Amino acid sequence: MAGRRQVEEARPHFFLSYARPRYRPEDGDRWVSKFFHDLCQDISQATGARNPGFMDRQIDVGTEWPDQLADALANCRVFVALFSPAYFTSEYCGKEWAAFLKRYYAQTAGLDSPPAIIPALWTRMEMAEIPEPLHSMQNIPPEFPPAYGSEGLYGIMKLGRFREQYKETVLRLATVIKDRAAECALPFSEVPSLATVQSPFAGAAPGSPRPAIRLTLAAQAIGQLPSGRDTYYYGRTAREWTPFRTEKHTMPIGYFARQVLSELGHDSFVASADEPPQDPGGAPGLLVVDPWAVKDRVIGKRLRQIDRDPVQVLAPFNYEDPQTAKRVETLRADVAEVLPNAAALNGSAPHLTSARAFREALPKAVHEALMRHLKTTDVHPPQAPPSTPRRRLQEPEA
Repeated sequence: MAGRRQVEEARPHFFLSYARPRYRPEDGDRWVSKFFHDLCQDISQATGARNPGFMDRQIDVGTEWPDQLADALANCRVFVALFSPAYFTSEYCGKEWAAFLKRYYAQTAGLDSPPAIIPALWTRMEMAEIPEPLHSMQNIPPEFPPAYGSEGLYGIMKLGRFREQYKETVLRLATVIKDRAAECALPFSEVPSLATVQSPFAGAAPGSPRPAIRLTLAAQAIGQLPSGRDTYYYGRTAREWTPFRTEKHTMPIGYFARQVLSELGHDSFVASADEPPQDPGGAPGLLVVDPWAVKDRVIGKRLRQIDRDPVQVLAPFNYEDPQTAKRVETLRADVAEVLPNAAALNGSAPHLTSARAFREALPKAVHEALMRHLKTTDVHPPQAPPSTPRRRLQEPEA
């Protein structure tokens, strides 16, 4: 782990993550630097911050991670990513993204917190140039000037006729950063060392998203619970199951898992174990199971079917739930009896005692699920799609 605690006044409001151009990188840095200083000026005016932002202009890919970079990632309030085609092919940008996300998820652990990553369009981009799971981050706020969506920051800086729209864009972005920093209220926390994190965009060309992950939730709805079971952690369907629920943590586990997978570069979809089974070869899958549900007649039968061709399983055990804490050994034995093959797979975690532990176990489970899927699924080259117009980033409706 890396990063030293800074006094509150010295913490940067934002960390700027950007990709250097391959041709004349010093020239590209000049334009990014101008944008950075303009943004810092507006944030300083809006917040009175002594250290509005952090930008790294000296570190090259492959060099040792300096202390000041780790300090900034560990202390910054939000992370601003300058989206460009080069951003998603830069291993270094991906590592910054991954390191910050590990800190964010370790601190929020499934709480209903607003996203702490703010995208900014550096260049005009098509949808196909951005990893699919991040498309929801690309909606251009309707209050931003129209030229920002059509040209990007670099374009409206270079073209003199957009000078006023550039100044308005920077001012509005500063407002977004100020408001998001206050909403997230992230405290200091160390970040992992550069050598231990992997870019979520590694191994995939722009426009080629990683495989979608199928999340199967094995949990009961309120009306299906065994007599006497506390309904606090359940909802109308399995999708509303919130095993680690508290007053602050109200995010259903399926939604939380999808959020983490999205930031890892994966699209995902959720199914329920009591629904008709889907094609097992269609997508790599994970099973998230409530220990209280494995002996349910319908769900238990489906779980035994899944275990014949097992997938990685994650089982939450909330020790803050008195009923679960009292019956831990019995519930663990039930999971092992119904899902012996799934529980034994590499990447499975059949005893997770907190939302943070769940978040930390999910990437390994996904990795093992992908490796298993690639080994057991026939891969066929896709047919060439018909010619269609390229999709643009979503702009505000008129």
